[in-house]
Amino acid sequence: MTKLTGQCLCGEISFDADGDVPVMANCHCTACRQSTGSAFATLMFMKQTDVNVTGTPKTYQHSSDTGNTMTKSFCGTCGTPMFTQNSAREGMLGLRAGLINEHQEFTPKVNVYTSSKMQATVLDDALPAFEKMPG
Repeated sequence: MTKLTGQCLCGEISFDADGDVPVMANCHCTACRQSTGSAFATLMFMKQTDVNVTGTPKTYQHSSDTGNTMTKSFCGTCGTPMFTQNSAREGMLGLRAGLINEHQEFTPKVNVYTSSKMQATVLDDALPAFEKMPG
């Protein structure tokens, strides 16, 4: 079991989690790049029932390239991206790894959507890389 805590920049939205982290991934898809304003998003996935959120984040929904509904949650005050949910992965919540207070304890295990990565982004050859989201 893993215990995690984190919060947005202004502290209005916070979370604590206690559960398994089956995967930590770097996502290079266009939507993740645009929603973070960065070269990629690093996400830690946990069961939604293992995460307790304090405060009420705002949400934005869009369709992924596979037609799934993606829900992005963010702080309505400071704009910090907080969570990602994929309709194809019911019950799972992607936590933005940069928000985690215990971040030194974790490293990404995979790169996904490398077909959309920025040209200047150098991938770690030790990590598996997938052009899209693996099945």
